[in-house]
Amino acid sequence: MRKRSGKKRYVVGIDVGGTNLKIAIIGLDGKIYKKLTLPTKKFNYKKKLIDALASHSKKIINECGLAEKNILGVGIGTPGLVDSTNGVIHYLVNIKGFKEVPLKKIIESKLKLPTFLDNDVNMMCLGELCYGSGIGAKSLVCVALGTGVGGGIALEGNLYRGFTLSAGEIGHTTINEDGPLCNCGNKGCLEAYVGNSYIVKDAIRRIRQNKNSLIVKLVNGKLSHITPKIISKAAYKGDKTAKDVLRSAGSHIGVGLANIINVLNPEKIVIGGGVAEAGKILFDAIKASVRGRAMKVPAAAVEILKAKLGEDAGLIGAAALVLKEID
Repeated sequence: MRKRSGKKRYVVGIDVGGTNLKIAIIGLDGKIYKKLTLPTKKFNYKKKLIDALASHSKKIINECGLAEKNILGVGIGTPGLVDSTNGVIHYLVNIKGFKEVPLKKIIESKLKLPTFLDNDVNMMCLGELCYGSGIGAKSLVCVALGTGVGGGIALEGNLYRGFTLSAGEIGHTTINEDGPLCNCGNKGCLEAYVGNSYIVKDAIRRIRQNKNSLIVKLVNGKLSHITPKIISKAAYKGDKTAKDVLRSAGSHIGVGLANIINVLNPEKIVIGGGVAEAGKILFDAIKASVRGRAMKVPAAAVEILKAKLGEDAGLIGAAALVLKEID
């Protein structure tokens, strides 16, 4: 990359995931120029992770032929509850000792660059709003389908974080008051029906009723190896059991989204994450469920779209956060 001396044309975007730590140099147009991907488990202590954030950010800046004067700021997305106002990470599950960490202040002192933090799904939401499927939307809800179900909300071009900065927990909205126990302690949460592990459990339950499913062949009979990706693969090869699993998940997601649509009346809903890669079968079921449950006028108006930015949504959203905060 050519160095633009004296001009702040780039942002450092950081996505602290449960599996991978990603750090990138991103242009003001949302283009990723260079990206580092490292296994998060290498940095399983607070000090290790903080040192890695600083050292690898410096490394990637240098590798791109840039200097501090070329960088507008640093954006960091992490799982869980984040105090974006004060720049504090309340808790990171997989990192020992990472509780109530004033990460904004620490990184600013190490890099001498303005630093901004937010929840990872808020970052995805902002990325899709500014550079992805949500471009131009006055009101946008983003849903991330994976191990859990996360959500982000943007109204009038800005993230809506709520009074305690914890808005958007769509996965923990109740779709069945007598439903299965969720990890949060509540019963019948959306996440308890469509998180990765629950989709897999549904597949295994159905396979025990129909052992001829292609899913069994794809995992060589080892049901413990089933993943949502395997289920999707079988579905697109015509397997009825796999299609039924995805349609059931889509129907449940639609119930949750119908509630969101009735309350917020969003212009667009963007759905991303690993489960969303199931594509048309899943999305058709979601849309049918929404049409059957949400109020007619907002249900007819809302666009339900697949996320455009994929696994880089968090990084690009981190860059967008810096631009919004400094702008």
